[in-house]
Amino acid sequence: METWTISAAELHDEIVRGRIPEILDVRNSDEFAEQKLETRRPVPTRHTPVYEVLDEPERFAEDTMDGAIVVCGQGNGLAMVVEEFLAAGKETRSLAGGMDAWANILVPVELDGLPAPARAWQFQPPAKGCLSYVIGVPGEACIVVDPARNHAPYLDLAKDHAMTVTHVIDTHVHADHISGGPSLAEQLGVDYHLPPEESAEEIPFPNRPLEDGEELPLGRDSVVRALTMRLPGHTPGTTALLVSEQLMLVGDTIFVRGLGRPDLTGQAEDLARSLFRSVHDRLEPLAPTTVIAPAHWSSPDEFNDAGAVTTTLREVFEATLLNERAIERFVEEILSTLPDAPATYDTIRLVNAGQLRPPEEELMVLDVGRNQCAASTSLT
Repeated sequence: METWTISAAELHDEIVRGRIPEILDVRNSDEFAEQKLETRRPVPTRHTPVYEVLDEPERFAEDTMDGAIVVCGQGNGLAMVVEEFLAAGKETRSLAGGMDAWANILVPVELDGLPAPARAWQFQPPAKGCLSYVIGVPGEACIVVDPARNHAPYLDLAKDHAMTVTHVIDTHVHADHISGGPSLAEQLGVDYHLPPEESAEEIPFPNRPLEDGEELPLGRDSVVRALTMRLPGHTPGTTALLVSEQLMLVGDTIFVRGLGRPDLTGQAEDLARSLFRSVHDRLEPLAPTTVIAPAHWSSPDEFNDAGAVTTTLREVFEATLLNERAIERFVEEILSTLPDAPATYDTIRLVNAGQLRPPEEELMVLDVGRNQCAASTSLT
């Protein structure tokens, strides 16, 4: 890699460490409006289309901070910008592969709290708020939950820890990103699991829905297991997984700062009631210290000191909204806070349910953009 470029993974690491003073995004205005380079640690970002920069490179170099990163769509043509800046005495680098490369990285963060030998990793894509997971026992088996389309990070981690992937699970039919679940399961020749309420008979890929209460062994220790649990509310058939009685993957049912919106399948009021019952009837009996790991994050303040996006059941039930025992008031509050769903969500759900098969170029476009699956931005 040229000395004036930086890879997406290196850029993420340097941003988290506070080493990047500024981002100069030279994409077209519509591309910049659609998706910005964001991480849990905000970086000052300026936007100027590349043709304007090249018209007056010395002036823009003067306005740019030393150490800034120049970003475009695919990384093409940035050599000229950086060369002009370097000639003007400004030390800058460009993002290799541009935002396309940024959109494909997944950063694994290990989660604490599981009893040995079980381990859990949360995969964070900086370009999007979606979270996915690998849960397993080194030297034995693991499962992949809510995977993105980029399979390599999951497979690399499994290989590094001598784990065999035995199951691939989508907690629900996602509306905000294209699932990598069916293709990963097909690649590995293992079972793929989608909730039965959301897997039509004509689904074109193999799917074995998990039964409520079904156990997925991860190792020889019978304590280490994933126990499935139905949690309808965000969607009709969301599946949650309780790992070793201490970690719960809840899909989009609960976020660190909100609840899953119930309107994406056209059943808003009914699912809002299901959401209330799911949280109170299925989750409240569990230990208050149970760690809740959601499928999305919405804002940087949701990351904890260890860099993970988690909460606990105690914190969930201390929230005003979920302490409200009157279901009618709960439903009214949820429905009144719903933002409009992005226009692409219906299409993405059809793709993830196997009902549409767009070309790769369209899939890439559908997969861009922040998730908007929360019913409210705060539980308090």
